[in-house]
Amino acid sequence: MTVLEKRISHPREHRRGTLARGFSLLELLIVTAVLMTVLGGIVQYIAVASQRSKIESTKVDLTQEGREFIDEFERDIHQAGYPNCRQFNNALLCPNATTYNDHRIAAGLVSVSSTQIIFEGDVDGDGNVDSVRYQLLDSAGNPPGPGSTCPCTIQRSQVNKQDGNPLAVPPQLAPIWSQELQNVVNSGNPAGGAVYGGGLSISGTALFHGGTVTNNAYYAAVSSFKDYPVFSAYDQFGNPVTLPQDITTAGGQAILACSVANANCIKSIRITINLLGSGTTGYDTKTFVRPVATLVGSGRMDN
Repeated sequence: MTVLEKRISHPREHRRGTLARGFSLLELLIVTAVLMTVLGGIVQYIAVASQRSKIESTKVDLTQEGREFIDEFERDIHQAGYPNCRQFNNALLCPNATTYNDHRIAAGLVSVSSTQIIFEGDVDGDGNVDSVRYQLLDSAGNPPGPGSTCPCTIQRSQVNKQDGNPLAVPPQLAPIWSQELQNVVNSGNPAGGAVYGGGLSISGTALFHGGTVTNNAYYAAVSSFKDYPVFSAYDQFGNPVTLPQDITTAGGQAILACSVANANCIKSIRITINLLGSGTTGYDTKTFVRPVATLVGSGRMDN
Protein backbone atom coordinates (compact mmCIF):
# COMPACT_ATOMS: atom_id res chain seq x y z
CA MET A 1 0.00 0.00 0.00
CA THR A 2 1.42 3.33 -0.98
CA VAL A 3 1.67 6.35 1.34
CA LEU A 4 -1.11 8.08 -0.56
CA GLU A 5 -3.33 5.08 -0.14
CA LYS A 6 -2.56 5.00 3.60
CA ARG A 7 -3.53 8.66 3.97
CA ILE A 8 -6.76 8.06 2.12
CA SER A 9 -7.63 4.94 4.02
CA HIS A 10 -6.62 6.25 7.47
CA PRO A 11 -7.05 10.08 7.44
CA ARG A 12 -7.71 10.41 11.17
CA GLU A 13 -4.54 8.57 12.14
CA HIS A 14 -2.52 10.82 9.87
CA ARG A 15 -4.04 14.00 11.39
CA ARG A 16 -3.45 12.76 14.94
CA GLY A 17 0.18 12.13 14.17
CA THR A 18 0.60 15.59 12.73
CA LEU A 19 -1.16 17.33 15.63
CA ALA A 20 0.80 15.36 18.23
CA ARG A 21 4.03 16.95 17.12
CA GLY A 22 5.02 19.91 19.53
CA PHE A 23 8.09 22.11 20.19
CA SER A 24 11.31 20.30 20.75
CA LEU A 25 13.33 20.79 23.95
CA LEU A 26 15.89 22.86 22.07
CA GLU A 27 13.22 25.17 20.74
CA LEU A 28 11.80 25.66 24.25
CA LEU A 29 15.25 26.44 25.62
CA ILE A 30 15.88 29.00 22.91
CA VAL A 31 12.54 30.72 23.51
CA THR A 32 13.14 30.72 27.28
CA ALA A 33 16.60 32.25 26.81
CA VAL A 34 15.20 35.01 24.59
CA LEU A 35 12.42 35.79 27.05
CA MET A 36 14.86 35.89 30.00
CA THR A 37 17.14 38.26 28.08
CA VAL A 38 14.27 40.61 27.26
CA LEU A 39 12.90 40.40 30.80
CA GLY A 40 16.35 41.08 32.27
CA GLY A 41 16.71 44.19 30.14
CA ILE A 42 13.30 45.44 31.22
CA VAL A 43 14.07 44.83 34.91
CA GLN A 44 17.44 46.61 34.59
CA TYR A 45 15.80 49.58 32.88
CA ILE A 46 13.19 49.80 35.62
CA ALA A 47 15.90 49.66 38.30
CA VAL A 48 17.92 52.44 36.63
CA ALA A 49 14.80 54.57 36.15
CA SER A 50 13.81 54.06 39.78
CA GLN A 51 17.33 54.96 40.93
CA ARG A 52 17.40 58.13 38.83
CA SER A 53 13.95 59.04 40.08
CA LYS A 54 15.15 58.76 43.67
CA ILE A 55 18.16 61.00 43.04
CA GLU A 56 16.09 63.57 41.18
CA SER A 57 13.53 63.50 44.00
CA THR A 58 16.32 64.14 46.52
CA LYS A 59 17.59 67.07 44.45
CA VAL A 60 14.07 68.50 44.24
CA ASP A 61 13.64 68.17 48.02
CA LEU A 62 17.00 69.84 48.68
CA THR A 63 16.19 72.70 46.34
CA GLN A 64 12.68 73.19 47.70
CA GLU A 65 13.78 73.22 51.34
CA GLY A 66 16.63 75.61 50.60
CA ARG A 67 14.46 77.87 48.46
CA GLU A 68 11.81 78.20 51.17
CA PHE A 69 14.44 79.14 53.75
CA ILE A 70 16.07 81.71 51.46
CA ASP A 71 12.69 83.21 50.55
CA GLU A 72 12.02 83.68 54.28
CA PHE A 73 15.39 85.40 54.68
CA GLU A 74 14.73 87.75 51.78
CA ARG A 75 11.33 88.73 53.18
CA ASP A 76 12.91 89.39 56.57
CA ILE A 77 15.84 91.45 55.31
CA HIS A 78 13.56 93.68 53.24
CA GLN A 79 11.86 94.75 56.51
CA ALA A 80 15.10 95.39 58.41
CA GLY A 81 15.15 98.90 59.85
CA TYR A 82 11.38 99.46 59.72
CA PRO A 83 10.10 101.42 61.57
CA ASN A 84 13.01 103.74 62.37
CA CYS A 85 13.12 106.90 64.46
CA ARG A 86 12.75 109.20 61.43
CA GLN A 87 9.22 107.88 60.95
CA PHE A 88 8.06 109.20 64.36
CA ASN A 89 7.07 112.80 65.06
CA ASN A 90 8.92 112.70 68.36
CA ALA A 91 12.40 114.18 68.67
CA LEU A 92 13.01 112.23 71.90
CA LEU A 93 13.06 108.99 69.93
CA CYS A 94 15.93 110.27 67.81
CA PRO A 95 18.36 112.03 70.14
CA ASN A 96 21.16 110.92 67.83
CA ALA A 97 21.71 108.56 64.95
CA THR A 98 23.21 105.79 67.10
CA THR A 99 20.45 105.29 69.68
CA TYR A 100 18.68 101.97 69.16
CA ASN A 101 17.60 101.04 72.69
CA ASP A 102 13.90 101.87 72.37
CA HIS A 103 11.71 98.84 71.63
CA ARG A 104 9.65 100.95 69.21
CA ILE A 105 12.66 101.68 66.99
CA ALA A 106 14.20 99.13 64.63
CA ALA A 107 17.97 99.39 64.53
CA GLY A 108 18.17 97.63 61.18
CA LEU A 109 21.41 95.67 60.97
CA VAL A 110 22.81 95.00 64.43
CA SER A 111 25.57 92.49 63.72
CA VAL A 112 26.79 90.83 60.52
CA SER A 113 29.37 88.08 60.14
CA SER A 114 29.91 85.34 57.59
CA THR A 115 28.01 82.83 59.76
CA GLN A 116 25.52 84.99 61.71
CA ILE A 117 23.34 88.03 61.15
CA ILE A 118 21.19 89.94 63.66
CA PHE A 119 18.78 92.66 62.60
CA GLU A 120 15.61 94.41 63.73
CA GLY A 121 12.38 95.22 61.94
CA ASP A 122 8.66 94.54 61.89
CA VAL A 123 9.01 91.43 59.75
CA ASP A 124 5.48 90.07 60.25
CA GLY A 125 3.50 93.31 60.01
CA ASP A 126 1.97 93.08 63.51
CA GLY A 127 3.12 96.58 64.54
CA ASN A 128 5.87 95.30 66.87
CA VAL A 129 9.58 95.53 66.16
CA ASP A 130 11.17 92.08 66.01
CA SER A 131 14.71 91.00 66.73
CA VAL A 132 15.60 88.44 64.05
CA ARG A 133 18.67 86.24 64.10
CA TYR A 134 20.08 83.74 61.61
CA GLN A 135 23.06 81.65 62.65
CA LEU A 136 25.08 78.70 61.39
CA LEU A 137 25.84 75.79 63.74
CA ASP A 138 28.33 72.98 63.16
CA SER A 139 27.53 69.26 63.07
CA ALA A 140 27.64 69.16 66.89
CA GLY A 141 25.14 72.03 67.23
CA ASN A 142 27.71 74.65 68.27
CA PRO A 143 28.87 77.89 66.65
CA PRO A 144 31.70 77.16 64.18
CA GLY A 145 35.12 77.00 65.79
CA PRO A 146 38.43 75.10 65.75
CA GLY A 147 37.80 71.42 65.14
CA SER A 148 34.21 71.94 63.99
CA THR A 149 32.84 70.07 60.99
CA CYS A 150 29.87 70.20 58.65
CA PRO A 151 27.21 69.27 57.47
CA CYS A 152 25.93 72.25 59.41
CA THR A 153 22.54 73.74 60.26
CA ILE A 154 21.18 77.26 59.79
CA GLN A 155 18.64 78.37 62.40
CA ARG A 156 16.22 81.30 62.47
CA SER A 157 14.87 83.10 65.54
CA GLN A 158 12.28 85.88 65.83
CA VAL A 159 11.29 87.57 69.11
CA ASN A 160 9.76 90.94 70.00
CA LYS A 161 12.36 93.59 70.71
CA GLN A 162 12.70 94.84 74.29
CA ASP A 163 14.20 98.11 75.57
CA GLY A 164 17.97 97.94 75.84
CA ASN A 165 21.13 97.45 73.84
CA PRO A 166 20.29 95.13 70.91
CA LEU A 167 23.48 93.14 71.51
CA ALA A 168 23.21 93.02 75.32
CA VAL A 169 20.25 90.65 75.09
CA PRO A 170 18.07 90.48 78.23
CA PRO A 171 16.66 87.05 79.21
CA GLN A 172 13.23 87.77 77.72
CA LEU A 173 14.91 88.46 74.38
CA ALA A 174 16.83 85.18 74.22
CA PRO A 175 16.55 83.63 70.75
CA ILE A 176 13.71 81.20 70.10
CA TRP A 177 14.83 78.95 67.25
CA SER A 178 11.72 78.02 65.29
CA GLN A 179 13.08 77.24 61.82
CA GLU A 180 16.19 75.49 60.55
CA LEU A 181 17.82 74.15 57.41
CA GLN A 182 20.06 71.09 57.65
CA ASN A 183 22.82 69.55 55.49
CA VAL A 184 24.54 72.89 54.83
CA VAL A 185 28.22 72.40 53.92
CA ASN A 186 29.52 75.92 53.22
CA SER A 187 30.81 77.82 56.23
CA GLY A 188 33.51 80.11 54.86
CA ASN A 189 35.05 82.84 56.99
CA PRO A 190 37.05 84.92 54.47
CA ALA A 191 39.92 87.07 55.66
CA GLY A 192 42.13 89.72 54.10
CA GLY A 193 39.61 90.80 51.49
CA ALA A 194 39.25 87.30 50.02
CA VAL A 195 35.89 86.37 48.51
CA TYR A 196 35.90 82.96 50.20
CA GLY A 197 38.05 80.79 52.45
CA GLY A 198 38.29 79.16 55.85
CA GLY A 199 35.33 76.77 55.59
CA LEU A 200 34.88 73.84 57.96
CA SER A 201 35.75 70.31 56.86
CA ILE A 202 32.92 68.04 55.69
CA SER A 203 32.87 64.94 57.88
CA GLY A 204 32.51 61.35 56.65
CA THR A 205 33.75 59.40 53.63
CA ALA A 206 32.58 58.70 50.09
CA LEU A 207 33.18 55.72 47.76
CA PHE A 208 35.54 56.50 44.90
CA HIS A 209 37.11 54.13 42.32
CA GLY A 210 36.53 51.06 44.46
CA GLY A 211 37.91 52.72 47.59
CA THR A 212 36.98 55.57 49.90
CA VAL A 213 37.96 59.22 50.14
CA THR A 214 36.94 61.84 52.66
CA ASN A 215 33.83 63.83 51.93
CA ASN A 216 36.00 66.90 52.34
CA ALA A 217 38.28 65.78 49.49
CA TYR A 218 35.46 64.56 47.24
CA TYR A 219 32.73 67.19 47.62
CA ALA A 220 35.05 70.13 48.34
CA ALA A 221 37.35 69.52 45.39
CA VAL A 222 36.10 72.95 44.30
CA SER A 223 37.10 74.89 47.39
CA SER A 224 34.30 77.44 47.13
CA PHE A 225 31.78 74.63 47.76
CA LYS A 226 32.69 74.59 51.46
CA ASP A 227 34.65 77.85 51.74
CA TYR A 228 31.97 80.22 50.47
CA PRO A 229 30.45 82.27 53.32
CA VAL A 230 26.78 81.85 54.19
CA PHE A 231 26.37 85.62 54.58
CA SER A 232 28.22 88.29 52.63
CA ALA A 233 27.67 92.04 52.49
CA TYR A 234 28.15 94.61 49.71
CA ASP A 235 28.31 98.38 49.66
CA GLN A 236 26.46 100.82 47.40
CA PHE A 237 29.01 100.21 44.64
CA GLY A 238 28.72 96.41 44.77
CA ASN A 239 32.06 95.93 46.52
CA PRO A 240 32.38 93.31 49.31
CA VAL A 241 32.33 94.69 52.86
CA THR A 242 34.80 93.21 55.32
CA LEU A 243 33.03 91.22 58.05
CA PRO A 244 32.32 90.95 60.96
CA GLN A 245 30.70 94.30 61.77
CA ASP A 246 28.40 95.34 64.62
CA ILE A 247 26.96 98.53 66.14
CA THR A 248 29.13 98.57 69.26
CA THR A 249 31.65 100.90 67.56
CA ALA A 250 31.20 104.16 65.71
CA GLY A 251 32.81 102.65 62.63
CA GLY A 252 30.52 99.64 62.76
CA GLN A 253 27.46 101.88 63.18
CA ALA A 254 28.46 103.89 60.13
CA ILE A 255 28.87 100.74 58.03
CA LEU A 256 25.67 99.04 59.19
CA ALA A 257 23.35 102.06 59.34
CA CYS A 258 24.89 104.20 56.57
CA SER A 259 24.87 107.05 59.08
CA VAL A 260 27.85 108.88 57.56
CA ALA A 261 27.22 110.66 54.27
CA ASN A 262 29.33 109.67 51.27
CA ALA A 263 30.92 106.73 53.16
CA ASN A 264 30.84 103.12 52.00
CA CYS A 265 28.25 101.12 53.93
CA ILE A 266 26.25 97.92 53.64
CA LYS A 267 23.45 98.22 51.09
CA SER A 268 22.77 94.56 50.37
CA ILE A 269 23.13 91.21 52.09
CA ARG A 270 23.56 87.94 50.21
CA ILE A 271 22.88 84.47 51.56
CA THR A 272 24.53 81.49 49.85
CA ILE A 273 23.68 77.90 50.78
CA ASN A 274 25.37 74.76 49.46
CA LEU A 275 23.37 71.67 50.43
CA LEU A 276 24.49 68.04 50.41
CA GLY A 277 22.08 65.10 50.25
CA SER A 278 21.62 62.97 53.36
CA GLY A 279 24.30 60.36 53.98
CA THR A 280 21.69 57.75 54.93
CA THR A 281 18.83 58.28 52.49
CA GLY A 282 19.93 60.86 49.94
CA TYR A 283 22.62 59.08 47.94
CA ASP A 284 22.86 57.21 44.65
CA THR A 285 22.65 53.50 45.54
CA LYS A 286 24.88 52.59 42.59
CA THR A 287 27.63 55.22 42.79
CA PHE A 288 27.00 56.22 46.43
CA VAL A 289 27.42 59.86 45.38
CA ARG A 290 25.22 62.35 47.24
CA PRO A 291 23.41 65.04 45.21
CA VAL A 292 24.25 68.68 45.83
CA ALA A 293 22.33 71.92 45.40
CA THR A 294 23.43 75.57 45.52
CA LEU A 295 20.97 78.38 46.25
CA VAL A 296 21.53 82.11 46.48
CA GLY A 297 19.32 84.96 47.70
CA SER A 298 19.85 88.64 48.40
CA GLY A 299 18.11 91.57 50.03
CA ARG A 300 18.53 95.31 49.51
CA MET A 301 18.87 97.40 52.67
CA ASP A 302 16.75 100.54 53.02
CA ASN A 303 19.23 102.29 55.30
